Amino acid sequence: MGMNEGRDRGVATDLIAQIDRAHKRGEHGRVIFSCDQLLADSAYEPHRAILLFWKGMSHFKAGPAWRGQAISCLREGLAAASKDRPTKARILVALAMIYAYMGDYITFDKLVKEWERISRDKNPAVLRWGAMFWYNYGCALDNACRYAEAIAVYQKALTFCQWAEDMRCNVLHNLSGAFLYSGDLPQALATMEQAEALNKNDPTSLSRRAEYALAVGDFTSAQQYVAEALLHPAIDNFTRGDAYYTWAQILLALDRPQEAQEKALQALDYAIRSVHLPCIHKTNIFLQQFGSPVQ
Repeated sequence: MGMNEGRDRGVATDLIAQIDRAHKRGEHGRVIFSCDQLLADSAYEPHRAILLFWKGMSHFKAGPAWRGQAISCLREGLAAASKDRPTKARILVALAMIYAYMGDYITFDKLVKEWERISRDKNPAVLRWGAMFWYNYGCALDNACRYAEAIAVYQKALTFCQWAEDMRCNVLHNLSGAFLYSGDLPQALATMEQAEALNKNDPTSLSRRAEYALAVGDFTSAQQYVAEALLHPAIDNFTRGDAYYTWAQILLALDRPQEAQEKALQALDYAIRSVHLPCIHKTNIFLQQFGSPVQ
């Protein structure tokens, strides 16, 4: 490798690192503009796949209106990656995340075939993305309320957590929910406890505890867990939607329908804000048993 080639490669690596940092800061316009500038320069052709990855991810983060552009960029990046399997794996994970967010489990067929093709040689640089890939597929099935299939996929994701231990808690948490929603309470409890051992006093764990307590008819504990989740400083709108939905179910079980309806409407509001598809679906069904919203 000549001196100029080494210097040029160093400059490219530094620019891509700057784009990465800008993306993490939420400067998505800067990222998209910078990627477009570099993609128009033939000198950056060897980096086309990763530039399309960052451009696609910034389109996705910019909001739902840009989702189509994000998918288009990532698909182009997947083709551009050619024999670079670690980059292909990273792009597959990004596409999987978007389809999971949309609840589009059908599109995963092609992604799974591509993942299985690039992971055959057991390259650790590819396998490190496996837990996240299968986790996202599980989320897509979860979002479509296909819990039996989601359980199998989450269990597959766990087998890849040896290369990505930071994913284990998320996979276990979602797996506990899939067990719970499919009615397997013993497995739900066991899996929930495994997740909690990795991340104690988390608002999502408290919300899951509330769901489990409701399922076993312990309304006092369920209300306590809901309160703890809603008061937790780290709670987000996604978890608020779940917590308020559980609260609504508790109130209805206690024969307090007007209060139940109000909490369900609050759950729906938070679920819509966070695009929490399962919560939107379940809350709408729950609300159909009432009349017009209470004033």
